[in-house]
Amino acid sequence: MSIGDKKKNEIKLFLMLKKNKIIINKNFKYCFFTRNGGVSKKNFSSLNCAYNKGDDEKNVKINREYVNKKFCSNKKLILLNQVHSNKVFFIDSPENQMLHGDGIISNRKDLILGVLTADCAPIVILGKKYFGIIHAGWKGAFSGIVENAINLFFKKGECQEDIFIDVGPHLKKDSFEVKKDFLINFKKLEIKSDKYISSIKKNLYFNFSLFISDKIMGCGVNNFNISPVDTYQNFNDFYSFRYYCKKGIKNCGRQISLVSIKDNYEVGFR
Repeated sequence: MSIGDKKKNEIKLFLMLKKNKIIINKNFKYCFFTRNGGVSKKNFSSLNCAYNKGDDEKNVKINREYVNKKFCSNKKLILLNQVHSNKVFFIDSPENQMLHGDGIISNRKDLILGVLTADCAPIVILGKKYFGIIHAGWKGAFSGIVENAINLFFKKGECQEDIFIDVGPHLKKDSFEVKKDFLINFKKLEIKSDKYISSIKKNLYFNFSLFISDKIMGCGVNNFNISPVDTYQNFNDFYSFRYYCKKGIKNCGRQISLVSIKDNYEVGFR
């Protein structure tokens, strides 16, 4: 079996195991939902959970109700107005006002934390007492969203050894084509771009997964997982903004990723 075939089988197995399945990890549970299982149509088909992207609001409401029932219907869902920033919030006493940022952390049993993505990386972070989730696009990753989130865990008393991080499906190296001006981002941080940029037939490609991985390890966290799934290549299972842009369609839906403290009766996949 070739390396390419092994990679394809690995991705198929990942999708079989994780397709809208709740993952239980010690005291917590989380899920990287796919785009399947909802009622939205066309480029929003079908489990779009974003209200502000052009979909029928009735469909989004039904989709969110499905997600909430699947995950845990008796807890309050907290989402952000995502702005591709490095801002991370600690939620202790949730209010009804919309927060503008890209990361949330809490230790409350009555909350579900979530992010919406379509090529950006949903990143779940679990400690002993605290849990969190971040929306990491390349802008947020370069400006320190990963480090800010992990450091907030440290400030809350969590240790490096107690933290586990799971990075969900996102835009992978073979699909993340960039232009030469993208290299300026590396120069600003005084990072050598050679490690993360590949040149194939005069086109440049960014290894986003490796960049995230190095950000995590740079914080001293070694217990983490990076999804092998490329949202662009797997557009039937995941929304990919880049895929639709290349088709001349300016918008698409957003899949949701959720994390919370598990209930006592929950064990394993479900």
